[in-house]
Amino acid sequence: MKVPGIPDSAQVVGNYDQMHCEPTFQNLTHTSPTGPGYCTEAAWASDNPGYNADATPAARLKKVQVSVGPAC
Repeated sequence: MKVPGIPDSAQVVGNYDQMHCEPTFQNLTHTSPTGPGYCTEAAWASDNPGYNADATPAARLKKVQVSVGPAC
């Protein structure tokens, strides 16, 4: 995730958002910020072996499945 003024960050999420009863990728398309300087990307963990979600700043993902925001 890219947010203006702070280092890029990452987090590990599941493949289904139980609170909203929909797949996580679908949920991200309408809940992620879309203002200038924002970017939310999501990908399958299996497509990004060895990815360190705790690194700061976060590395870019490979084989992105969802991309939301103008800074992507």
